[in-house]
Amino acid sequence: MAASTSTILRALASLLLGTVVSDAMAEGRVPEYATEVAPIVSRACGECHRAGGVAPFALETADDLARRAKTIARVVRDGTMPPWFAAPPASPAHRFSNDASLSEGEKSALLAWLESEARPIGDLSKAPPPRGPAPEWRIDTPDAVFELPEAVAVKASGTMPYINVRVKTGFTEDRWVRAWEVAPTARDVVHHVLVFAVPPGARGAADEARGFFAAYVPGGGMRQYDDSRAKRLPKGSDLLFQLHYTPNGKATSDRTRIGLVFADAAPKHEVRTAGIFDPKLDIAPGAASHREGAAITVPADARLLSWMPHMHLRGKSFRAYRESNGVRETMLEVPRYDFNWQLSYDYAQPPVVPRGTVLGIEAVFDNSSANPANPDPAARVRWGQQSTDEMLIGYIEYELVEGGAAIGEGARARLRDRASQFAFLDEDGDGAIERGEGGELVARAFDAADADGDGRVTRAEFDALAARRSRRTPPP
Repeated sequence: MAASTSTILRALASLLLGTVVSDAMAEGRVPEYATEVAPIVSRACGECHRAGGVAPFALETADDLARRAKTIARVVRDGTMPPWFAAPPASPAHRFSNDASLSEGEKSALLAWLESEARPIGDLSKAPPPRGPAPEWRIDTPDAVFELPEAVAVKASGTMPYINVRVKTGFTEDRWVRAWEVAPTARDVVHHVLVFAVPPGARGAADEARGFFAAYVPGGGMRQYDDSRAKRLPKGSDLLFQLHYTPNGKATSDRTRIGLVFADAAPKHEVRTAGIFDPKLDIAPGAASHREGAAITVPADARLLSWMPHMHLRGKSFRAYRESNGVRETMLEVPRYDFNWQLSYDYAQPPVVPRGTVLGIEAVFDNSSANPANPDPAARVRWGQQSTDEMLIGYIEYELVEGGAAIGEGARARLRDRASQFAFLDEDGDGAIERGEGGELVARAFDAADADGDGRVTRAEFDALAARRSRRTPPP
């Protein structure tokens, strides 16, 4: 039997666009909401845009969509929504399981309906059922919940240094965590929360460049692993919450918590997190396309589960790669980085990275006046914790194939100057290094640097110690 004209048109359109298009688009008609538009919205928007979801409004009905048709059409057309910023992978083997992007066919169908005066509805009995209100937890019901011991007051304006709060778990044996979720109570002022598992009695802040146990960032805040994977929470560990608040004009308070779901036994694979980072970055005033990068050598065979880029307001683009025997392969390309959506890109088939492979990151920063998010184009920008400073970190979630050294051990990059060194060691960004900040190296020199014995090393004291030591060091 000869193929119908509409079938041939659909096949031709699919071939040209590289994706499936709707019957309506191939036939030159406006798609119906129930069977052609609602499934797109449910898949790409429904998780966040529902009652109680993280988005500011619901998109559960045709009326919801029609009321905001112009706004939705604009953000779909420019790629702002749904949030997904990775370019199509260079290799099909590097496909991402959580790809939220719309195909060209889906975009065309959605825009055709939004921009039509008719906006046909169709048979609503054939539309996807509504998701209903967002549950209290997106993961399974937690086996344990830990929250800040008291609410943190967030002022109305200005900036706030990072706040570090320690919470005891009281676990007397290792726990294997197969799902976690970090849940702020004041999401509109919480830029990020990193949760670290630290030994009891350990002092000071944690180093976000090296990895974390769990995290809340714009666009993410949970993880659920399959039955073969879990994260280890060592017995006796405390949970150290690093909280970054961004005041928005109204004073409020936050009492962030974390929910944990435990595996019944040790998994086949232990999930770990590490950071590849560039603390020596130095961005000149007005630079529109400043490039930075960092790389490490993998010390043991590992399997990569995901990438999560992290930069601040001047971040423009990001690339992650692996290199072996002189051959470089792009693992992730984010041509348009968005500080407001710090997404994790999860591999559908996690690639193995053999021992000796170089894993690297490259980024471009825009410190010019053409960047509308730039807080000060006249500033020279270096590593720092506030959004007005900059960072470059490529977080990886991974598992070792057959044991060996963890990724990132001993991989701290050499800092370029004292200003960068001081900013990096001042972990809470309050202008002084407190006892416990900066790790073991600082701990050994702390008393020598703290000239007035007040438990804080100022920039002047830091420079004075560095000058004394440089005078004692013989020339090469």
